[in-house]
Amino acid sequence: MTRSIILKKQDRGEADELVVFLSRDLGWLTGVAKNAKRSRIRFGGHLEPFSVVDLTLRLRRKDELVWIDEAQVVGGFLNIRCDLAKVARTAYFLELASVFVPEGHPDTDLFDFLVEFLYTLDTSTPNPLLFILDEIRLLGRLGYAPRFDICPECSNPLEPGTAANFSLSGGGACHLSCVSSQSSENLFLSPSALAVARRGLAMDRESGNRLRLNKTGQGELRRALSAFARYLRGAEINSLLFLEKLYGQ
Repeated sequence: MTRSIILKKQDRGEADELVVFLSRDLGWLTGVAKNAKRSRIRFGGHLEPFSVVDLTLRLRRKDELVWIDEAQVVGGFLNIRCDLAKVARTAYFLELASVFVPEGHPDTDLFDFLVEFLYTLDTSTPNPLLFILDEIRLLGRLGYAPRFDICPECSNPLEPGTAANFSLSGGGACHLSCVSSQSSENLFLSPSALAVARRGLAMDRESGNRLRLNKTGQGELRRALSAFARYLRGAEINSLLFLEKLYGQ
């Protein structure tokens, strides 16, 4: 049995379901839950997206899929599934993890981070700034941590009280003087946005929840992170597009 997070499921024939999930022990996998739509004892309501479940698996000989023999819910997160804003945030985080982590490559730190994120989101009111800080932490766990303290162009520190421009190719905030006047990137970060990003990442999550940043500063960080995620992906990220439409960004 392996603890897992369900990303999505879809019908496969009349009775089966195809389930994409992140296993703590095995990484991303796709499994077939045979007769899932008919067997309430083994699967009834236990394969819902964004749930944390214990799965009993078997290998299949004919392809790279696995059989899901049984599922048991550990965390159902009903408050997430009943709140569109929470659904959007969860879908985005899980899609990022699925995009940047190859199938079959377990990462226990990433898994535990996502589970903690789900439990926190389920029991609290969404905090836009905390979500931004969590996104930066998630990118770090995926191997793409953006920097807000050292300029990627000149490798010198960004002094407090100075503004910056986020460099997609450099993966961080850089001095305005280091940005080419012909650069197509226009991801300005004010001194307050930089300061909050640095402070928030230096704090634990509970302490970071007490930080404040106005909507302008939050918008600057949001645009930079969204552009960075798309740059890394090299394509549109559907859940991010939905998140932006939801908040009119």
